[in-house]
Amino acid sequence: MSRRPPDELTTTVYDALHSLSQDNKANFLLDTSLALIKAGRYGPEVENYLEVYLKTPNLPKENIARALLARGNARKAGGDSLLAKAQQGKRCRSGKWKVDTFRADFQAVLKLDPSNREIQQYIRRDRRIRFMTEPASQRAPLEVWERIAYHIPRHHLRSWLFVSSFHRDIAVRQIFHTLDIYFGEDTENLNRGLDIFDRAKADPVFASRVKSLRLHWAYEEGDMLDLMARIFKTALPEFKSLVDFEWIGYPEMRAEMVQTVLASHPQLRGLGLIGWHFDAVGVSAFRNLRKFTLRAEDDDGFADMGEVRTVLDQNRNSLRHLILGAYLARHHSWDSAFQSVTIKNLTHLDLVDTRISHIVFSRIAHAHNLQSLTLHGTFEEPGSAAVVFSSDQVIDDEHTFLPHLEAFRFVLVGHDDEFAMYQNVTQFLRRRKRLRRLDLGTCPWDLVLQLLPELSGLRVLGVRIANLTPAALDSLVMAIPQEMAAINVGTLVSDKLLNAYASAFGRFHSLAFLHLACISQRRPMPNLMSEKDFLVQTDLWNSSARSIATALPSLDFVGWHGEHYVVVRTEGEGSGGGTVELKELPARRRLDCGKGVDLGSGDAAWLERKDVPMDYEVPGGQ
Repeated sequence: MSRRPPDELTTTVYDALHSLSQDNKANFLLDTSLALIKAGRYGPEVENYLEVYLKTPNLPKENIARALLARGNARKAGGDSLLAKAQQGKRCRSGKWKVDTFRADFQAVLKLDPSNREIQQYIRRDRRIRFMTEPASQRAPLEVWERIAYHIPRHHLRSWLFVSSFHRDIAVRQIFHTLDIYFGEDTENLNRGLDIFDRAKADPVFASRVKSLRLHWAYEEGDMLDLMARIFKTALPEFKSLVDFEWIGYPEMRAEMVQTVLASHPQLRGLGLIGWHFDAVGVSAFRNLRKFTLRAEDDDGFADMGEVRTVLDQNRNSLRHLILGAYLARHHSWDSAFQSVTIKNLTHLDLVDTRISHIVFSRIAHAHNLQSLTLHGTFEEPGSAAVVFSSDQVIDDEHTFLPHLEAFRFVLVGHDDEFAMYQNVTQFLRRRKRLRRLDLGTCPWDLVLQLLPELSGLRVLGVRIANLTPAALDSLVMAIPQEMAAINVGTLVSDKLLNAYASAFGRFHSLAFLHLACISQRRPMPNLMSEKDFLVQTDLWNSSARSIATALPSLDFVGWHGEHYVVVRTEGEGSGGGTVELKELPARRRLDCGKGVDLGSGDAAWLERKDVPMDYEVPGGQ
């Protein structure tokens, strides 16, 4: 039978197709194939359309993924139908072929775009037993790999960049989640910051990975500051997924910059202003903040301190984490801010390097939702504070004062003689099974030792033992749970070298971070000794720190007299054939809490970093 001649519409369509570019022809073929599949008309013709489409050069990666997914789903549906007929007694060889081919399509998509949500949903639905011959990325869903990456220190996570595209995609999301950019006299850091801004402008995918941006400034007023500020203003809108923003250093964030950030990112969840003064006029215009950080040495900034109260009031329904820092040597007060109703809604509160009035502490006492509390500074009325701590009662194993407390840091300045207050504090902490993190600063060791056996949930501990002896260390080790994850032990005087105590911590098989520090010990300085002595002392310093990691195989990080190191272990042939090396981590910069330096876990970060610097002249947070 002869074919009917084509009508005018068909002829016109043919002519129009001939005039299309190569890319448009390919798109037409893909759209036609997808439409036929959606209409349930998948068959040899559609198979051929997609085969020809996939052979077309220079196709966009996302379109290739669409084509493979569509063909894979169509083949899967056809294969399932044919296999169902086979199970009813009808032999069908093509059913198994289609099952195998749709799996090949899905594997191709996974290799092409590991983050494709549709293919990840298929993997989660597919309950087949996974065999060791299959790639590891297919034996567990994406969420599992992301969770694994979250718990790997950033230093080691970099190795994922070279494993596969699947692992690389996960690693870069973790590595670039938080960016620290430095603008100052250091040319290398300046160029790195400019490169990051250029990359963000040119690569929206990269910019979308950045969730937390921390800018460190160190400029006097002048043309250079104006230039860097203009560059920052043009780049900031590109970080469209930004959730947290911190401005650190000098000049402090001022009204113009507040409006710039507010215009591009009005829905920020975290905002930090860390400097010498509070100059951020208009910052109370932000809404829905969940975390707010302010460090100002005194009340003499451009912004009225009453605006801090306004920030809290305007964000009363969302704000849960408040960090306020000052400078003990200068006059300051948080009384006005703590009159806000928001205080009772907080779950995390940090007061650092600050005077704590009775008004402030009485408001804290009524913040019953607090899970984490840092008190660093000086009580204006230590006797009244002691009375508040002593008011805690335990009824049916529940405390009446701060019943949900999981983390408590109590580091006071100038109260070493307030023994009664420390007694009341340790009494307030007794039998708190929820307490996971604890640092009692200079609290007398005898009081701390009596408290520790009652804290069965403790995993993170900072402790100061004025005179460290083998007996004192043994009593510490036996008083705390075996599941400890991070420990910091400080001392004034030690009976022997601190690294000699490392083996005593061997009972803690989950210990990932250990910091041993003596206040009088500091790393060798070349300007204080001859070159020969400096080399000898440096080698002794490094070997002592390395011996701690060698004695404790579980450690990922070592703290040594205020310095921090990541542990790099290599496996060797035979028993004991591996090596242990320490890679030094950057020291904390002036006015910088060092949050950008990864210590592997939130536990170690809490123990070593105070979020707002206590003494920003001394590296390492000591």
